[in-house]
Amino acid sequence: MKKMSQLLLAVLCIAFYVFAGTKPATAAPAISRETYQNRQAQASGDIKQWPIAQMYHNNGEEWPPVPGKYVRTNANGLVNAYINLTLLPDQWPVINLHACDYDGPNNEHGWEALDTNPGVWLGGTITPAQMGLAPRFVIGGKTVGMYRGNGVREALSYETISRLLGSVTSLKDRIIIDFRGENPKGLPDIRGEYVLSKNDRPFADEYSVYAMLEFLPRNETKTDFFDKTLQIKPEALTGSNAAPYRHWIGDFGYAVKVYQNGSLLRTFIVPKDLSAVYRFDSNGNNVMIYNIDGSKG
Repeated sequence: MKKMSQLLLAVLCIAFYVFAGTKPATAAPAISRETYQNRQAQASGDIKQWPIAQMYHNNGEEWPPVPGKYVRTNANGLVNAYINLTLLPDQWPVINLHACDYDGPNNEHGWEALDTNPGVWLGGTITPAQMGLAPRFVIGGKTVGMYRGNGVREALSYETISRLLGSVTSLKDRIIIDFRGENPKGLPDIRGEYVLSKNDRPFADEYSVYAMLEFLPRNETKTDFFDKTLQIKPEALTGSNAAPYRHWIGDFGYAVKVYQNGSLLRTFIVPKDLSAVYRFDSNGNNVMIYNIDGSKG
């Protein structure tokens, strides 16, 4: 009987660990299109009343956050991290975060230090409680991330990833990121208070695109982004490379390429404002799987 109890306890512990460290493949719609339009209007200064049913208030919290650029400063008042937040209808808010432990001058030369040792790039989606990440870190000459590809030489362990899935608090003009325990060794600390900048416009990058794709329905993406046999390569799509897709997306955007054993399975194309997602399969099938106006096909 004692052995049976120990076995059941072990199974429960394993199940809890898997649940805590695993992110769902899809996410429930976070906001309605009406909420999206009103939140965008609030960001532009044209504040409207949005439905009470869509609001989230708890001890001063506001949900969803206002789209924009949020900056974190160190003890010297220097910016050493920022979040760009994009709000999309029927999706959790999408972010890209860039951070380092930089304490130097806050000028153009200083910003270049964000690309040095140790630096961190995060694409993510956030809910009122948690942040999902698609990270890449640069530590010296070695690049590590959740997935191999796009210059990633070593994949981070799932234990490290689970420690970085921080809690998120959204206040009127700031976002607070936190997580329990010590910061993973050798990585810059992303925790802290990020204040909405009134003068800077947000922008999305290939890692926020990557994170957005992870949370679209799998029956639309046809991709298990947690499949370790896949190689995922997000990259900017600019200049002449954008020509084959210009009919679909206009100028510029981002591409996320999915490989398996060296063979290209599909490519996702996303405009720089994250307003749509197109899936290009290796068999020639091309389809729009997301659009902010609700259309597909």
